[in-house]
Amino acid sequence: MPPRNPYQDQCGPANNQENMPPRETYTGIPDLDDAVGEIVQAGAQIGSGVLDGLAGVVQSVGDAIRSRGVENKTVPFETWRQRMDRKLKNNDQDGYLGMAVGGWTFAAGFGIAALVMFILAMVGPQAMGMLPEEHVVFPVLTACFAPMAVGFGVMGVFGVRLWSRYNRLRSYLRAARDWTWDISAIARDTMQPQDRVREELQKAISDGKIPGALISSDGTTLYLNDALYTPPAPQPEPAPKAPPEPDQADSLRREGVDFLNYLRACRGHLGETADEELIAMQKNCGSILGFAHNHPDQQPRLRRFREYYLPTTRKLLDTAMGLGDTDAVAAEKIRGEITGILHTLNLAYAKLYETLLQDVSLDVSTEIDTLETMLRQDGLTHDFRQDFGAETKNVNL
Repeated sequence: MPPRNPYQDQCGPANNQENMPPRETYTGIPDLDDAVGEIVQAGAQIGSGVLDGLAGVVQSVGDAIRSRGVENKTVPFETWRQRMDRKLKNNDQDGYLGMAVGGWTFAAGFGIAALVMFILAMVGPQAMGMLPEEHVVFPVLTACFAPMAVGFGVMGVFGVRLWSRYNRLRSYLRAARDWTWDISAIARDTMQPQDRVREELQKAISDGKIPGALISSDGTTLYLNDALYTPPAPQPEPAPKAPPEPDQADSLRREGVDFLNYLRACRGHLGETADEELIAMQKNCGSILGFAHNHPDQQPRLRRFREYYLPTTRKLLDTAMGLGDTDAVAAEKIRGEITGILHTLNLAYAKLYETLLQDVSLDVSTEIDTLETMLRQDGLTHDFRQDFGAETKNVNL
């Protein structure tokens, strides 16, 4: 037996393999398989990132090429329309659809949670076996969940509205058959009001959703390629309209009424003889003006009466009225001369009125004769003179 080491009892067996820890549980040296696995996993992640980056670059280049073709209108119309439809769907409409779905989903979730919290808050802490300070969490959660449900609900509503708008916008583009198309035809094909079609297309063009498009100035035609639009030539400014000529009948009526009122105002200032002439003149002029009112076709015959006789008569009366009540010999002479001319004018106005009546009487007689002749020809009346003569002859026989 080998000699016993005096230090073996204190330090333990130095070379006892049974007391050594197993190699796999020793953490000081890493396992080779684990290291290789980590290296492989890191390489895979790096490769995946590189491939994803390359795919993104390729997709960006493709989108840029497609967008350039769409904006420059260098492709056939059908191809452009399909690409534009895809662009609106992928870039805008699908996003608003996700907004609507997410909004309604979260609104429903938070709404249910708020309802549950509200019910638990109304139950009370005693029924649930909780302390009041513990039960206060339910009203707090209700106050938190309810606004969030409302907010997500509003987001869902806006998402649905925007999704519907882009859906209509895509239908407008599908209804167009060429680069230039009537908005009324688009409205008819899509069964939408024409004003809504015009408004939504104009908004999409203003927002850059349909690049290179415009609507004509009269709002009737959609140009999906602005190079095809020819602005209308500026119209010359219309010449200022001349003021309309006053109606002769209306002017004569106003002037006649004013003259008759003036004759009435002059009475009592020029003496009794002049007053008698003024009364007669008022009667004669009133008859002439009444005739002109009832027979507008005869008004051209009264042109001199209107433009010369009436103003001259008024001028003479103004002169007489301006003399006042003076008894000077010259003033009396002027008044006498004006009174005399008033008598002459009355005779002339009465003759003018009689002439007008004679002409009308002649026209009336002609019309009556013509009417009687037509009545006899149609067998609607008899020649009383001939009938009376025949009856007398028979009596004599």
